[in-house]
Amino acid sequence: MRIMLVDPRGETRPYDDALAAALVAKGNAVTLMASAPRVAQPPPPAGVDVRYVFYRLADRVPGRARKAARGLEHPFDLVALTPHLMRHRPDAIHVQWLPMGIVDRYWWRIVERMFRVPVVYTAHDALPNHPTPRRLRRSAANARAFRRVIVHSQHGRDALVGELGVDPGRVHMVPHGALTAYRDVEPVAPAVPDGVPLVVMLGLLRPYKGLDILLEAWPAVRLALPDACLLVAGRVLGDPEGAARLEAMAADGALGVTSDLRFTPTAEFVGSLLRADVVVLPYRRIDQSGVLFAALALGRPIVATRVGGFAEVVEQHGAGVVVPPADSAALAAALIELLRDPARRKEMAAASRAAADGPFSWGAIAAATERVYAR
Repeated sequence: MRIMLVDPRGETRPYDDALAAALVAKGNAVTLMASAPRVAQPPPPAGVDVRYVFYRLADRVPGRARKAARGLEHPFDLVALTPHLMRHRPDAIHVQWLPMGIVDRYWWRIVERMFRVPVVYTAHDALPNHPTPRRLRRSAANARAFRRVIVHSQHGRDALVGELGVDPGRVHMVPHGALTAYRDVEPVAPAVPDGVPLVVMLGLLRPYKGLDILLEAWPAVRLALPDACLLVAGRVLGDPEGAARLEAMAADGALGVTSDLRFTPTAEFVGSLLRADVVVLPYRRIDQSGVLFAALALGRPIVATRVGGFAEVVEQHGAGVVVPPADSAALAAALIELLRDPARRKEMAAASRAAADGPFSWGAIAAATERVYAR
């Protein structure tokens, strides 16, 4: 099968690369259409034809004007895919994101009819993480525009069908795969003390990810376990209050907090996960998280909130503990309990790795994705 994956802004490149590699391993020819990465990334997977066809002009524009330039260029870049479509005639097109909403929906409907090819859309966020009425209408329109929609959790499927009114016959649950490519990365250890219990929160720091809840919980953890340390690493996007509070706590040496508020290079990301005794995901809302599936792949115990599809992974597969969202006392109690119980953490670490190599393996994900293409 000839498959075209499309991720214009490269928003989920670890996912794209892993899915593409797994589809190639099953005998498919895969082309990934994306934009050139603006930060260091691992090399593209072997056997995948990666083409940087989006925003080649716009990404030369400096500063804040780049976003507007991308918006202007985007429709032209979509149309510029036509020669490739005519030459290669893919058997399936798999679209990961719709940066311009109505423009993308209209274009992919034209492509599906003109080339008589199934176009699949993955709703990585079944519901917007900042759910205003306008954003909910856009999410509904995006999902309704496609005959085949993939979501990564039963929660996501229920949301599309029950809240956004998408035809249930069009929505298919295919789990996010464990990001096992990180196992091959040479790790760089974080700058934290050796031999102390370490809790780690990684990734882009947005308000819905609950950094403030973690910071509220941490003094209780530190009181119960005076040598415990907390590492929070990632670039801040839209959460200046949380970042300021984190920096203030990091400046207080008595709290054992380390902050690293920048884009985390892959080697450091992996090194921080491998050093973690517990990976914490204190989110207020989400469907699924790439950090969760990186932690799963590297066999780490997880404490997550009961939001989106987290419990479907963490709780059902024994990979960690799930607590109520926005409950700092419950979060603190779970962290204290796990940090005090190395035997239980060892069991959870083994369960994480087993889940990554079993139901969340990319072989299983690719097979399920192929079935959606063929429907």
